[in-house]
Amino acid sequence: SDIESQKDRVVTEEEWLQKWETGNIGFHKEQVHPLLQKYLDVLLNGRSGLRIFFPLCGKAVEMKWLADMGHSIVGVEVSEQAVKEFFTEHSLPYIEEPVPEISGAKIFQSASGNISLYCCSIYDLS
Repeated sequence: SDIESQKDRVVTEEEWLQKWETGNIGFHKEQVHPLLQKYLDVLLNGRSGLRIFFPLCGKAVEMKWLADMGHSIVGVEVSEQAVKEFFTEHSLPYIEEPVPEISGAKIFQSASGNISLYCCSIYDLS
C-alpha cells in the first residue's frame, strides 16, 4: 500500500523547505495540542520557569503558549520562513543574529528574551 511504502521514508531537508515555501504544512496546527493541555500539570510537575526544547519546531503555537506561562523556549528549525512566520504571526519583535559556532546558522530571539529559535539543522546543534 502507499502508506506502507511511505512508513520508513525520510523527508529530505530540501523537501521540508519546499513544504514551507509552497504552504504545504498540513502538519501545522493553529491550536495548542489537546494532549499537551490535558497533561500539562504532569509535564510541569509543580515547576515554573522551565527551559523547554522544541526540536523541529516549525511555528508551533505551543511555544508562545508556554512562554506566556513564564517558561523559556529553545527551538530548532531548518526553515527560516517558519521561524519568521512564528514571530510575525504572534506579533513578537525579535532580533536575528548569526551563530558563530555553526556555519550558516542564525538565532532568532524574542525581544523579551524568553524565546530563542535556532535556524539550522538539528544535527548541527550540540
